[in-house]
Amino acid sequence: MQIGDLVTFTFQTSRWRKGESVDIGLVVETGKFTGNTNIKVLWKGETEPRVQKTSHLRLVDKSLTT
Repeated sequence: MQIGDLVTFTFQTSRWRKGESVDIGLVVETGKFTGNTNIKVLWKGETEPRVQKTSHLRLVDKSLTT
């Protein structure tokens, strides 16, 4: 994942495919952070980015709808 990518949580992939609402975030920073996290995501409706693990996230792209 790179800065500028849109992401959602992996566990919400099935909701996305059904057309249901999911959390969407923008990758704003990559690196090594506390708690073995490696990415900062600014989630919709939030004012501060949160640190996340890329293993818990999935890129929002056409593959989610197929």
